[in-house]
Amino acid sequence: MLDLKDFFHLPQVDALFEQLAAGKSGLVIVAGLDSLTAQASAAGFLPSGRATIFRILLRQFLAAQPALPTAGRRGRAPAQALIVAETKESIRIPRQLYRQVEWVMVGPPRSYAGWIEHATQRRPPLLVIDRLDAETAPAALRAAQEGVLALAQLDTVFNGVGVARHLLDLGVPRGLLDSLRWIVTVQRLAALCPKCKQPDPPTPAQLAELRCRYPNAPDEASYFRAVGCASCNYTGREGDVAVFDILRAGDDPTRLLSTPSQLSLSEYLLQLAALGYVPLDDVFGLEADQLRRTYHLFTSSERALAESNVELKHKLAQLEAASVVMQQRTEALISLQDISHSLVTSAGLADLAARVCRRTQNLCGADRAILYFLRPDGTAQVLAVNGWSTELVNQHLDAAEVMTAGVAMIADGAVASDKPTPFRDLPPGVPLAHLNLGGIPPRAGMRVPLLAQQEVVGLMMVHSTQKASFTPGDVALLQVFADQAAVAIQRAGLIDALQEKIVQLEAAQVELVKKERLEHELELARQVQQRLLPRIFPMVPGYAFAARCDPARQVGGDFYDVLLLDADCFGVVIADISDKGMPAALFMALTRSLLLAEARRERSPRVVLTNVHRLLLELGESSMFATVFYGVIDATTRRLTYVRAGHDRPLLLRGGAALPLGGEGTLLGLLDMENLRLSEEHISLAPGDKLVLYTDGLIDVLASDGKSYGLGRLTAWLQAHAHLSADELCAETFAHLAAYRGSADQYDDMTTLVVEVV
Repeated sequence: MLDLKDFFHLPQVDALFEQLAAGKSGLVIVAGLDSLTAQASAAGFLPSGRATIFRILLRQFLAAQPALPTAGRRGRAPAQALIVAETKESIRIPRQLYRQVEWVMVGPPRSYAGWIEHATQRRPPLLVIDRLDAETAPAALRAAQEGVLALAQLDTVFNGVGVARHLLDLGVPRGLLDSLRWIVTVQRLAALCPKCKQPDPPTPAQLAELRCRYPNAPDEASYFRAVGCASCNYTGREGDVAVFDILRAGDDPTRLLSTPSQLSLSEYLLQLAALGYVPLDDVFGLEADQLRRTYHLFTSSERALAESNVELKHKLAQLEAASVVMQQRTEALISLQDISHSLVTSAGLADLAARVCRRTQNLCGADRAILYFLRPDGTAQVLAVNGWSTELVNQHLDAAEVMTAGVAMIADGAVASDKPTPFRDLPPGVPLAHLNLGGIPPRAGMRVPLLAQQEVVGLMMVHSTQKASFTPGDVALLQVFADQAAVAIQRAGLIDALQEKIVQLEAAQVELVKKERLEHELELARQVQQRLLPRIFPMVPGYAFAARCDPARQVGGDFYDVLLLDADCFGVVIADISDKGMPAALFMALTRSLLLAEARRERSPRVVLTNVHRLLLELGESSMFATVFYGVIDATTRRLTYVRAGHDRPLLLRGGAALPLGGEGTLLGLLDMENLRLSEEHISLAPGDKLVLYTDGLIDVLASDGKSYGLGRLTAWLQAHAHLSADELCAETFAHLAAYRGSADQYDDMTTLVVEVV
């Protein structure tokens, strides 16, 4: 790092810098013009070197500060200076001084002036500010007014009291100038070439002017000029020399604007001329040079401003053009959002398919559309049409024939495509006789597969009799729309299937007039229900699972599951239906199917259960409801995100304790949507933890004397046997409850699921 001794300067500068660094309060400004434009640099003006002098003064201030107490064993020594800056590059300091300073970086939530005020409140021994302007100058002077020693730099062409007047022009109140202590102005000038400079005695007229302007000018000084040589490229100048102006404010603040500099710029320049560093012409032309410097700065700034204005107008034109395009795309996206909302709110499969076909015309200009839905029996059903004959609706075609239509063939068969592809032929199942609109054949067409969770659920074909082709933007919108429609159609198909199953089960229940047949059907239902509950859990490294479910009757309303959502996450669920027997089993099947479908679409437990609740309100009995605990575990980070929808609090066995999980939530399938309250909670699991999920049947077990088992006994039992593995804990717990119940009847369905972190 440069120091004063590294370049030539008059001895007076050292003495004044020592006085300056010994100050205890007030504002010290280092002024100079460093932000020169390219035009100004080309005109021969040099940057002032203000930043270098600023760093030198900062080091002298730090050296003059008294030693602060060292830090304790755990703390850090208090900083000798607080530096308020936008970047650390603006004030480079030596590495050995890092421990003496603390950086206060400018940025939200405070403004630059706000950070200065914040730093002032800490009363630092030294406050360093990397730049002064209309915003920061009042804050810096207020800090000095409060007794803080502040060091700042100002980019300006002025020197001495001109700097103070510049601050007033920036809007600084006159009263704040009372806290200004020193103004150090620096400027760099081109020096005479040492190889070709020659003595240049002043003329009598020049001597008379010197004595008039500078009474203290030496009479017998030797002055020089340079004639030019190869070394200086015949310019007479080589290298540069610093020129200082140092002003110290007096004791009377009201006289600041008339206070002369301790060491003025002109006197400093005269002494440099007497020492042979600059010609005498530089001394006589100082004011003209300053004026010329200011003029070139203003003209070059005006030129740069004009160029920037032209560039800004060009950018504005580009932005306006982009805005028009963006507005068009925004309108398309808003339309797409409206379409997506209507898809989600549609429950019926036929109604949903009809909406999809109608919307394609508004979306991409297609005036004909047909939608095929893949059925489990290997057929593709025409669900809806638009622009084609309605006689095609509900027609069943071979699924393979429909899905391979318009797909390129290779030796091994058809290559299925999951992206929209051009297709101008008639859709499968549409004969030539069904052409509407006067028999106009399609001009452009697209084949759009409908995929949900990487599963093909159907196919949509759109055609236009007006457009020659669909644009890339049309295709992109069709792709997004198809993705939305596929999920909605899959969900609607699942709901239709569930409703159909419910109707079938209700009809079968009416026919069960004989006990033997009823028992037979119930046994079948029990077997189906048991198959719905997982017997083998997914293999998740680092986790083990165990579960058991004992219904109070042949079928019950409890269920549990472990869902493998992706490579990193899996879900755990346990639920309890409000009733028992067949109604509870049906409601359980409905709830489980909806939950599985929604869990594969969403990762947020709260969103999943909110969607399930909405569907249960649409499909379920108003007298039935479900309590559900659903959580998603990140297998890598062991982070559990869960929601309790009115369900009993699971117990976390950790370190010999049994900790109930928190969170609040209301029942599913009973209250209106506006009354649903679900809080999504988070907890981190650790190796050795066991998470025990259970239904209230475990704590409601009744002994022969009618006493309930209760949560307290269950918590104590699990806490005492937390050392068992997940399988052993399930088996031992149910054996313990059976012993407690004795000969009494089982009151409620009993279910538990244990997740062990290995």
